[in-house]
Formats: sequence, structure tokens, C-alpha cells
Amino acid sequence: MKVVLIAAPIMDYNHEGQLIPKGMDALRACPSYGVCLLAAILQSKGYDVVLADLIAQGSANLWPYLADINDCSLVGIGTSTLSWPAAIDVIKAIRLIRNDVPIVLGGIHPTMFDGYILKKFPVQYVIRGEGEGALVSLCDNLENTKGLKHVPNLSWISNYGEIIRNPIAPAISGDELGSLPLPDYDSLPLKVYHYLPIESSRGCANDCSFCSSSYRRSWRSISAERFVDRLEGTMKYLDRTLSEEIQIVDDEFSTDPKRAIEIARIIRERRIKPKIRYCSRATDLLVDGFIENIADITSSVFVGAECGYNEGLKNIGKGITCQTLEAAAGKLEENHIGERAIFSFIVGFPWETRLEVEKTIHFAFRLISRYGISATIQWYIPLPGSRLWHKARSSQIFNESMYDRYGFDHDVYLFRGGLKLNPKEIWDISDMILAEEQQYHGQEKIMYSVPEAIIRYFPRELLSQEGHELANLRELSLSVH
Repeated sequence: MKVVLIAAPIMDYNHEGQLIPKGMDALRACPSYGVCLLAAILQSKGYDVVLADLIAQGSANLWPYLADINDCSLVGIGTSTLSWPAAIDVIKAIRLIRNDVPIVLGGIHPTMFDGYILKKFPVQYVIRGEGEGALVSLCDNLENTKGLKHVPNLSWISNYGEIIRNPIAPAISGDELGSLPLPDYDSLPLKVYHYLPIESSRGCANDCSFCSSSYRRSWRSISAERFVDRLEGTMKYLDRTLSEEIQIVDDEFSTDPKRAIEIARIIRERRIKPKIRYCSRATDLLVDGFIENIADITSSVFVGAECGYNEGLKNIGKGITCQTLEAAAGKLEENHIGERAIFSFIVGFPWETRLEVEKTIHFAFRLISRYGISATIQWYIPLPGSRLWHKARSSQIFNESMYDRYGFDHDVYLFRGGLKLNPKEIWDISDMILAEEQQYHGQEKIMYSVPEAIIRYFPRELLSQEGHELANLRELSLSVH
């Protein structure tokens, strides 16, 4: 049985009307860990798998895979909310090639909206949540013409048009994660991606109100020894990348700092020298021995700071304070990796006025100037799956159909539907950030861009002009007399 697995890219239209890769997929930072892993798992079970990496290709064009789609038995598409519009284009293209091949979708977006997607789009199946076991079970059942009722995590449409949602299987344990084959990196194109992804744990112990991560308040980890085994195996493929670095794709690599310290110890013991990038929580950075042990193999550490005032951190449910964040930045500097740290901030949360936004920005500026860290500053845009988005959907502000079309970056309704500030305030704040950025003379200390929705629909020159449309119409009325 032949299966084509497709990694859908994040894409959008630019000012010239061209559909181009956006965000991390424009940079081609990492291949899709999930799709590459599923390819390897199916191959280990004897299935013929074609990996259609549209992220590397930079388009949703299926022409290079026309022959494979024509003779496969199943097409699988992995997609997030941001790549969902491209996934829709892929579905349409498949149906132009073949109307009979079954399509299965996986990823966080189909998981959340399986019923909506099965009703609206010409796909047969959605795998909700983890696909490592479910996809193999689906292939086995399709190949042997068994029924679908026992395929875990599967949503499908019966012959009577009824949507069936099979039960969710128990989550894959840490030991099981560690026993999975390494992702199919043999199929990756040479020197396209910067980093190779690897997983050391799955889930997050926290539940921040803006976050749409799949497994919140749950966490499973691969043992330190087994993870380093997988790390060594992945390092053999680093010559396929541009930067020869490893991206640990965990929500929080340092959730168990003692385990992270043990990983660093085993790496030193084996005398391997990976360059790793990972996410860490500020409280974990303060655990004795963590930074000291991990610093020499750290290429970049990403810290979710989010807010620069304690009330905002409380509203998010972050469980930390500004004092914690500043102490973490200080400890990074003490261990000479402050310049390798990126603190991420989000401004424009639904409760924020200009005052709160400026507090966050000034706090970010202080951390940069005092401790040498870098900072990303992004405007809040609600993502499905978060508690904030669910609240907005319940108030009929957003719904899932709004993510079917391109334009996430510049959709003025999605952007302004989640924040209080007006466009002039956003321009003023942008000017403040960009002026600070210029002080660093080309160093990437502040990563910020004016929101595309504001640039397109509220250009600065119009905001500085008084509207004359009503006066012009009244002038016409006066001419009648």
C-alpha cells in the first residue's frame, strides 16, 4: 500500500498578490517533525511512503507528486491553523487529480474542528491528536478492508452521512516516544532547512490563556539516556542542514530541570557536541545547575515572557512575576549566554490599554539593555484552541470558518477583534519600538514589525488627515439651492 504524506506550508498573499511562504516556513527553519516521524513509522511497518514536503518546496503545487498521487491508496495531510488555507488548496488540487483517493487530515487544526471540516471539505478522515498509532491502524484497516470502528482517534463519515468520532486512545507514554523510529530525514532536500527537529518530551505542565498547545497540564518525557541516543542518531543528518543545529521542539524542554541536567551530563560523557535550540520557562532557568550545565551546548534559548507587568502575567496564568523574568535574564548573563537568549513578548491582550502595552515594551527594553538578551514583540492575534479564543467564539466574535481563507497576517477583523487599541495608538507604539531598535545599529536585539493589517487598512497618512467625505456630499446638496 502506497501512502503520500504532505506537509502543508504556511502561506499568504504579499502586496503584489503573489502567494508566498510566510513566518517560519518562509525562513525554512525546520521540517515538519510530525510528518517526518509518521513517514518513518509507516515505513517501519512496511508501507511505501512518499513524503511531499511542500514547506521545503515553498508552494502548494502538487505537480512534482502527480504520479505518486495517481497510484497511491491514501493521502495524508498534516496542518496547523496557520497552514490550513494552503491545506485547503492541496485538497482541491488532489480532487482535480483524483476524486476516489481517500484523504486523512492530522494536526491541531483538524483535531479541533473535525466535524466542521468533514462536513465542508471533500476529505474522508480526521485523526484527532496523536497519529503515531492511529495512522498505522487506519492503513491496516484500509488495506485489509476491515471496519473503521476500532481505529483510535479517528473521525469519519459513515455511509449514512453521520460523523463518527472513535474514542481517543491513551496518550503515548514517554517510553513509547523513546522507542519510535527517528523521523525520515533521508527524504529531506539538501541545504534547505536551517535546523533538524527532535522531541524529548510531549505536552506542557501549564495552561496559559493565550496558548493553543495540544497537551496542556500534561507532560511525558523520554528518559535522558534514550533521548541522547536519539540525539546522536539525528546528528548524523546535520550535514543536510544550513546551520547544523538541533531544534528541540518540546513546548518546554526544561519542565524537569534535573532531567535536562542529566541530558547535558550524558552529552559530555559521550563527548558529542551538538548545538541545540530549545524553549525554557523562567523558573526553570533559576534552578541550581541548569544553566551552568546546559550553557556550552546552547545555541539559542527561547523564553516565553509574554507580559511586562505582574497583573498581565496573572491574567495569562503564567505563574511567574516580572521579578522572576528579570532574575532569569540576569542568570543567563552571568553564565555568558544572555546574548543567545530570546524573550518573547505579546502586546495587545484583550484587557490591555495603551498603558499596559507600554509597560510590557519598557520592561522588554530594560531586559535588553541590562542583560544583553534579545526580544520579540508581537501583537496578540487570537488562535483557535486557546481559552481566550474559546471565550471570543462563545461571544460570537470569531469562529472556525474565518481560518479557511488566506490572510491571517493581514485580516483586519481577526487583528482588531482581539484588542482595544486604535490604529493611531498602534502606530505610535510601533514608532517607539522601531526607534529603540535603531539604537542597536543592525543587531537583532528587537524583533518587531508593524502589523500588516494596520499597514494595509490604516495607513499612517490617512490617520493624520481629517475625513472630508461628509462635507463633500453636503457641498453637493447645497448646490441644489
